[in-house]
Amino acid sequence: MLSDPRLHDLIRRQALGFLTRFQERPHMGRVFASHQKWLLAHIALKIYFEKGFILSARFFEKIEELGVASRNTADSFLKELEAYNIVQQISCEDRRSRPLVPSELTLTTVAGWLLNHLQTLDDFDGGTRLATFHADPIGVLAKMHPIIADAFLVTPELLQQPAIFKPFIWLNNGNVVIDWMIANTVPTVAGTAEVPTAIISIQTMAETFHLSRTHLTRKLLEAEQMGTIGWQGVRGRSVLWVSNDFRMAYARAQTTKLSIMDHAWHQAGLAEI
Repeated sequence: MLSDPRLHDLIRRQALGFLTRFQERPHMGRVFASHQKWLLAHIALKIYFEKGFILSARFFEKIEELGVASRNTADSFLKELEAYNIVQQISCEDRRSRPLVPSELTLTTVAGWLLNHLQTLDDFDGGTRLATFHADPIGVLAKMHPIIADAFLVTPELLQQPAIFKPFIWLNNGNVVIDWMIANTVPTVAGTAEVPTAIISIQTMAETFHLSRTHLTRKLLEAEQMGTIGWQGVRGRSVLWVSNDFRMAYARAQTTKLSIMDHAWHQAGLAEI
């Protein structure tokens, strides 16, 4: 995929899809829009699809095993999911266990996330995955997700984001800010050192993602000092550009995910349907 001449156009289109889903359900999107929470969410979903429910003890055990977060962080994450009705408690005989399950809206949203990737895979190879997916979205998600999550959680490039993304990794909505910059890139010749975007206003960016303008400016300045981004003129009053290294790092991360999903598609037997 990395050698495909359509690479950046297809990855940019996928990033636009991520943004559309974020804008449709921003409260849910914000819960998963930092890298650490993204990993925690995949662990919780994996447990759900394997067991039919999520027990906090099992979740904490898996978090500790993988070293993704502290127990306190994992506990706060589950509480946040409950507060936003992303997961709901179900009744059981042992009230102390408090099993949780994703809401129907949550599963539909995650299925939409998977759909976005399957669309890109079909765009790359002319496949027909979408037809199978649309026949049973949640069923396809249930078959694929545990395989996907297992691979995500042992793939260094996905467990630890590239250093070039460092200014945004711990930023609230940091993943979405990265998606937004890529989605707004202007088509250019491959290898162009400074890839222009349609972004000018820092204030608009801050308002879009409910961030402090001061904090966002500080992170953008950090990225600028790394040579990751810059402005063609006065900062915040001219076109923002991202470096080709930034665009390629994003493309590599996305194609790594896509390769994992393609493998999961076949391993789940969906290619034979």
